[in-house]
Order: sequence, then C-alpha cells, then structure tokens
Amino acid sequence: MKRPLKITLIVIGIIFGIYTVLGQTDMLKMYNIPSTANEPGIKLNSRIFVSNLASYENGDFICYEYENEMLGKHIRVHRLLGKANDTIEIKDGILFINGQNFDRTIDLQHFYLLYPEKFQELLKNKIITKEVQVFDINDKMILTLLDKVAEKNGLSGQIIIEPKNQADQIIKEIYNQNWNMDNFGPLKIPEGKCFVIGDNRHNSEDSRYIGLINESDIVGTVIKK
Repeated sequence: MKRPLKITLIVIGIIFGIYTVLGQTDMLKMYNIPSTANEPGIKLNSRIFVSNLASYENGDFICYEYENEMLGKHIRVHRLLGKANDTIEIKDGILFINGQNFDRTIDLQHFYLLYPEKFQELLKNKIITKEVQVFDINDKMILTLLDKVAEKNGLSGQIIIEPKNQADQIIKEIYNQNWNMDNFGPLKIPEGKCFVIGDNRHNSEDSRYIGLINESDIVGTVIKK
C-alpha cells in the first residue's frame, strides 16, 4: 500500500474512532430535525450538534428523552425557558420568566388570521411562499407567520391569541388550571424539573402539553444548528 494512502486511511480511522467515542458518551451527537416546532430557530430537516459537556441556560435549545405510546422513547428538541425555582407565565402570547419578558430576545412565529386578498398580496410580493401551511376558516385563512414579518407588514393585530380563562382541556388535565397556550401560569418550576417550549408557539407539543420535563432526561445542549 502506498504511504500517502495508508496515512489517509489511518487519519480516517482515527477520526471515525473519535466520533464513535464522542457519540457513545453523548459528548457530541448529531440529530436530524423532523419537526417545525422550533422554527424559525431550528428549521425543519436541519441537522444539529448536541453535547452533554455544554452547560444550559434559559434560552438555549436542549435535547431530552421523551416517551409516549405512539413513538416510544425518543429524542425531542425545544428551547429551555424555565429552570428550577423560576416562575414562568405566558400572558397574551408573551412568555415571562421571573417577571421579565423573555420573548423580546427571540424571533418567534404564531398563527395569524388573514383575508384571502391579503394572503395573495403576501404571495405576490414574495413575503411568503406557496409552501406555507394554510387553514381555511369561513372566508378567512389561518397561516403561520414570523412575528417580525407580520409587524413589518402591519399585521400584528391579526395574531390569533386564545383569551384568558378559556381552558385548553389537555393543559387543564396536566396542570389542573384553566390555562391555554397563550395564557399560561404563573407556574413556579420545582426542583429537578424544566419548562421547554418551541419557537413556533402555535404548532409545538411542548411543556404546555406534555408537562414539565425531568432535568435528568436532558441529553445535551444544542451547540450548532
């Protein structure tokens, strides 16, 4: 075997060995994202790198183990927005941690209610694409928009916000409170628990709907996306 080829194979073997060790110890793992729950922060079908060596703070994306009847045990990704002893509250769609508006630091998206004419105008001006998910409601349309795009186009008032005390039955079963996705809490996070939520606030199955996650189930912190 020629020396350059031999050296190349040795280097490849070393790299593969290091990656295998890192993956088996959760020091560094790569995951594909099959969900829009974290858009725009993490795009559908993107790849992320996760490490259990990186510490996590409120605002970080974390990976954690979750188990349900449909998928069994699997890995999920959401943004951490509530650690032990934090008090979280969502008021009219805005999330507060210990009384501070945390959402002002993040790009988010929500459902908006538009007339078809406005929808066509957004398409024509290439503000949205035909791939955007749309639901028809009587003579209007519900679609997901980036909040900053909605604001730029004078559509902030068209955001869909569930009114306070209009209970979501799934949330009520978990927390025994008349809360919903847009008006939730206040809730103090107990020791050993975390509150996670998706940036795609109206299309994310997160702690509002599955309950608080165990800190011990956290696999690692997203370090590259």
